Amino acid sequence: MLKRSSVLYPVCYLPFIVMDPDVSIIYCVRHSQFRSRDRIAVCLDKEYNRKSLPQKLDEAMEDVWKQRVDTNPKLYNGTKFRLDSVKEEDGGVVKINLGVTCYKEYLGTNWSQEPKLLQEYGWEKYKNAQACLSDPLGVGSLVVTSDNQVIFLHRSKYCGEAPDLWDIPGGHAEPEELVGKKQFEEIELTSMKPEAVVDEIFSSIIREIRDEVNIPESSLSKPKMIGIARNTTSARRPSIEFYVQCSKSSSEIFSLYKQGNQAEADESTNIRFVPLNRVVKLEENEVEFWNELAPSAKGCLILYRIATGLYDEQNIR
Repeated sequence: MLKRSSVLYPVCYLPFIVMDPDVSIIYCVRHSQFRSRDRIAVCLDKEYNRKSLPQKLDEAMEDVWKQRVDTNPKLYNGTKFRLDSVKEEDGGVVKINLGVTCYKEYLGTNWSQEPKLLQEYGWEKYKNAQACLSDPLGVGSLVVTSDNQVIFLHRSKYCGEAPDLWDIPGGHAEPEELVGKKQFEEIELTSMKPEAVVDEIFSSIIREIRDEVNIPESSLSKPKMIGIARNTTSARRPSIEFYVQCSKSSSEIFSLYKQGNQAEADESTNIRFVPLNRVVKLEENEVEFWNELAPSAKGCLILYRIATGLYDEQNIR
């Protein structure tokens, strides 16, 4: 049976649904009604930025960043969109409330040595366990080929997150695409139009598929949103998951991938295709492979099952 998680993380209108210890679900469409671009809206507000921690904890975050930069001087404190909450409004429009955050905040909070301490403080101070965490919004996609195969990539052991695991194509939407290279503190949320942010979220997953798999954008359908999942291994970092169809076959995509000239070729070492009808019950059909999946991939697959009715309400507790 599937179990609802604690109400300790009240981030959206749906209670959390937990089906794997690495994943929790905070929003999912129903009845296969994946949401297209025109059914998504965002609200940008500085109130949705990360809340401050006590001075001692904020200083610890600065120390983590300094240590990381000393180890790797190439680290760049890029900006990301921060998920605060999501709600389905009347008419089926999904409203996503966003602030901004940065890589330094992400490493210092979601990847701190004691994230539960930060969550406990957020709950006590703001009645929101995620209030003081960076929670950058990731993107990922179930990509289905013309011969009904789902694409998985084996992440390089040098990747900062989920190294040596199988994952779906994905990454992040980038505020930089809208405001240029600016420090996190320099970004005025009012300088970004909400419609442009939605466009960037939807465009970013197409870029990631192109740059990671080497599939031309012209061969990809317009993305449709399935839902939003959290990665519990990184203190519940959120990711919006999409469904994208590809007009090329798995054999054609394999050949494109093996050319190795895609922009992010160094992020993965292999590609694998799994029939869609097996993916929907992967932890039953291929337990070993399921256990080798990154949390983001698990989250996307679980969302797909809920959205298409393979998990119904009576099985969610």
